[in-house]
Amino acid sequence: MIDYIAFDGQPSTKFGIRIEEYPVYAIAKRKVETYEVPGRSGSLVYDAGTYENVVQPYKVFYKPGPGVSAYRMAESVAEWLAGEAGYRRLEDGYNPDVYRMAMFSGPIDIATFFARYGRAELEFTCMPQRWLKRGEFPVRMENGGKLFNPGKPSLPMIRIAGSGSGGLAIGMQEVKISDLPKDGLVIDCDSQNAYSGTQNKNSLLTLSNKTFPKLPEGETQIGWSGGIETVEIIPRWWIL
Repeated sequence: MIDYIAFDGQPSTKFGIRIEEYPVYAIAKRKVETYEVPGRSGSLVYDAGTYENVVQPYKVFYKPGPGVSAYRMAESVAEWLAGEAGYRRLEDGYNPDVYRMAMFSGPIDIATFFARYGRAELEFTCMPQRWLKRGEFPVRMENGGKLFNPGKPSLPMIRIAGSGSGGLAIGMQEVKISDLPKDGLVIDCDSQNAYSGTQNKNSLLTLSNKTFPKLPEGETQIGWSGGIETVEIIPRWWIL
């Protein structure tokens, strides 16, 4: 069965909802600004290197279970989709290897037929990334190694165990750590924070180019020195 969506951990089949046709493949637009210069042909282009949100539509139909009217089921659907603010996880059966972070702000217009069937188009506002599910799993290293990024440059989460000081090299990027905590150190390159337990440990880091590491497209060599014993990386691969 592939004709379903799952939003905020709940599958659409719980509400008798199925996707009516193959969904549109929505691709994010680059954030680009153009400038006109008097006396010059063409436009100057500034590419911010980032992407805009996208709208992912789904045409769906539903058939409530026995004893449940289409009207009552529509109320449950509205509560499910619009129950909480903010981004939540969105998946569908047509692209089982990826997920998006999406929000549903409505409106919801559901056409009902004979109080037994319904049809609607659901539009989710999504962050530009399609996250690869295999990028959620940690890759544990004990003697260094290589990681191959199949998508866009990603901002990993890195867990480090060891003692004393050490240095972590991710490709051409380097992170120096002055004193590894006994409980280990987590470096979240997305939020640009390092912590041990609930304590912030940014003060322990010295970053090359003063930026947190990224995993570029393709292959990256990982290595370390000093008191670092093991490194575990959640790569957070993503594509458009």
